[in-house]
Amino acid sequence: MNLDTVSIRQGQAGCPFRSLCYAVHLSSYGAHVPEGTGPVTGLHSSEEKLNAINDLNVLHLRAAYFMENNLTAIDMIHGMGLFGHALLPDLKLPMIATRDVGDYAGQRLLDLDFSGKQTRELLGERDLSMAEATAVIARGIGKPDLRYEQFPYDQVQQALTQMGFSPRKAAVYIEMFQAINAGVLTPQEPRSPQNSTPTSFEEFVQDVFAAAYHGKATTA
Repeated sequence: MNLDTVSIRQGQAGCPFRSLCYAVHLSSYGAHVPEGTGPVTGLHSSEEKLNAINDLNVLHLRAAYFMENNLTAIDMIHGMGLFGHALLPDLKLPMIATRDVGDYAGQRLLDLDFSGKQTRELLGERDLSMAEATAVIARGIGKPDLRYEQFPYDQVQQALTQMGFSPRKAAVYIEMFQAINAGVLTPQEPRSPQNSTPTSFEEFVQDVFAAAYHGKATTA
């Protein structure tokens, strides 16, 4: 059963049981934009469908760019000695550890302290540029000369298809990267204690990235 079916049935019938009247929906910052944002466009649609369900109290968590997305660079660092991506090197964006998203979502589901249709951006510990993130990774894995390089969109799209993405799916992700670079995908809430989370990028690199990087080197 897909979300369209659930939306139609629940929208007609309302919410029959209190325990089913609450939902925490993992969305993304930028989900307020209806189109032109790659996969985030689908989250915009999901938010609208959940908002259409009668009597459902829903909290949309518009999470920042996942720190874990940077794990895809491990093979490149081993093979090419650099971190390449489509994102601008000096554009600061919020990055969040997925464990912080899970902790926040779980606590709100335990508390059930929201009503109606609400959104909450989760912006991580602070904003970082890709160049800054690469510098943190460089220190964390013991490669002080590691640098960041912005790759052309067509080159990134080709790399995604080589990783197994369909051409259409790869194009959708390129659209998202273009939207981030153009400033279309940006947080709507000012950073505050309420939408900031504890795990720093340094902690993520120490606890997750470095272990994955050195583990890959051991098994290579």
